[in-house]
Amino acid sequence: MRKRQIDTLKIFNHNVQEVVENEEYLVNFDCGGREIAINIHLGSGFPNEKPKLIVSPILRHQWVNPTTGEIEGAPGILNYTIHSDLGRIVQAVGREFEKHPPMVFNETPSTPQHHSHQQPQCRNGNVHEFAGEPRNVVSPNSSHEQDPFGLQKLTTEELSRLDADDDYREDFIEKLPFVQHQTDEMEQLMGRIEALALDNLARREALEERKGHLESLAIEFKRLGQHWESASQRYQRKAEDFSPQHIKELLQIAVSTADAKSDDEAQRFLAGDTDVGAFLQNFIETRKLYTQRKAKEDRLVQQLTALERAAF
Repeated sequence: MRKRQIDTLKIFNHNVQEVVENEEYLVNFDCGGREIAINIHLGSGFPNEKPKLIVSPILRHQWVNPTTGEIEGAPGILNYTIHSDLGRIVQAVGREFEKHPPMVFNETPSTPQHHSHQQPQCRNGNVHEFAGEPRNVVSPNSSHEQDPFGLQKLTTEELSRLDADDDYREDFIEKLPFVQHQTDEMEQLMGRIEALALDNLARREALEERKGHLESLAIEFKRLGQHWESASQRYQRKAEDFSPQHIKELLQIAVSTADAKSDDEAQRFLAGDTDVGAFLQNFIETRKLYTQRKAKEDRLVQQLTALERAAF
């Protein structure tokens, strides 16, 4: 719940700065051409306990404690519950200061250098004090600041009904201008969220299509990988079959086979199993084959020896 409250702060307000994560945040507002800052302190008991809002510099406003600068009289603070939205509370305070800019507590109105018959005005253009007159002159906005809910316009019967009838009180609160403004902003936000959701749904078909294409590419990649693995194994076997050392071994076996065959022909001739003509023909062929293979073997051995010496 604490995180959700912090999320509402960032949704309903601009320029939210994190001072201490989950504990302190800073929001800037424009107040009659002057930038003010509201520090939001979230105690360990938040959101069960109300947050502490401190305005800097300290403003002359009935919501603000003139000593500490803490915003104590804002409706959102006075009526705070665990179900309140931190973002809306801070937004309402900022709207109040933007629409009805109060003066800084230690600031005094400037006195005109000429046209002394005119009344000096404060930063927001409202008459604040008169030279030579009492300092408790009420500005045009003071009635609104003292009665933000418009309770002074209600009859005793209406006030009693507000106190006793929950439905009537809820309907009255919903019709307050700043509540309606917040409701309108919430509806606009919900509209944007809904439009974003619809846009996401519209993109879903294209996303599914690309997902299917990606899956087919993954299957093709796997197939090609298996093919590469099989070809790599065949290449390795061929490489071993045609390696110089393996060829040398095969030549040695072939030389030994041809030599043994020629010896067999000689033994059969000596035993009288073959005549002279057959013996000469077979013996010459086997010795010729033996000589060719032996020459190839010797040449290969020389080449391998030369490569070893060259450090290959």
